[in-house]
Amino acid sequence: MTGDEAASSGTRLTTGPDRTVPHRATYQERRGPAAEINIALLGAELAELTRNELLVLVPATYRLPLRVDLFEDLRARGVTVRLLHAAGREPSTGPLATLARDGIALPTPSQVPYFLVIRDRAVVYLPGQDPGHKPDRLTRMRNAVLAGSMAAAFGAVWETAARRAEAARVAAGIDGIEGGRELVRALGDGLTDQQAAARLHMSKRTFARRVALLMQRLDAGTRFQAGVQAARRGFV
Repeated sequence: MTGDEAASSGTRLTTGPDRTVPHRATYQERRGPAAEINIALLGAELAELTRNELLVLVPATYRLPLRVDLFEDLRARGVTVRLLHAAGREPSTGPLATLARDGIALPTPSQVPYFLVIRDRAVVYLPGQDPGHKPDRLTRMRNAVLAGSMAAAFGAVWETAARRAEAARVAAGIDGIEGGRELVRALGDGLTDQQAAARLHMSKRTFARRVALLMQRLDAGTRFQAGVQAARRGFV
């Protein structure tokens, strides 16, 4: 029985060993193009019905209404899970921090005006025309054209955000080492360890130790790979 068939029959659903959720009828899962859903039930519905992909947009002032374990459970099932949140929401603790460490969430400089969910490029969950009127309700829209178009736009923003995150990671790795940028330039110039150490006024041993640390920070297997990553980000 599919999730939608279960919705029609009122079958009782579970999302984990000890997590029983209400009958699907509670979600008002209808065959029509649009219906309202209580935001408190969104996580359980997504857990049951998502098959291939879940995309989420979170505004700067919005509290994420979905549990972290939903994203983790979906990814464990092979579902592509991605969340974009407004830049500036990079806490060291909390749901977004956990999702960021797992590679699920990324900040984006693009404006994110509303909370939005795209499920399987077929269904979109979005606020009503007056989001402040019913903050606890979302409109579920079944429209593959709309959902697919929004998913494509999401993908383009995600790729940009991923490149920015990688650039920030590389910069942090370089700047976290004393004289890191000068170290990278010396590698880019093709100097020997002795020549580079002399230019940077340090011992050959110190130079080699800092190069090893740089490779570790950049997750590079060789000096060449470290240099390539640095060059791509404009440090060489």
